[in-house]
Amino acid sequence: MSTDQRIHPECVLAMRRLMQMPNPKFQDFVDLRTYGTDYYSGLGWEELQQYINEKTITIVEQFEEEANILSALRWVARGLPVMLAIRKVKADHAMYRYKKPNRE
Repeated sequence: MSTDQRIHPECVLAMRRLMQMPNPKFQDFVDLRTYGTDYYSGLGWEELQQYINEKTITIVEQFEEEANILSALRWVARGLPVMLAIRKVKADHAMYRYKKPNRE
């Protein structure tokens, strides 16, 4: 992974650590963050389409919600491998659901 000036240096280090882990756990994915808004945070479908290929099509197949697809594609754009990006977004989604108040 190159040192992309459009990504916070702490995020780059955190992604490197995660990619070096032999078996990252749920909390490792939850702990991964962007350290603020970066270049990729605001990218939408138009810009992210360049990252859709044979490897990343798995992302589109994994998620129903557009927000999750876009989030995973942003992580791929930052340099995270596809399978780790999918796990990251699933972990974030699980955490968000737990924090959301029950409206029943």
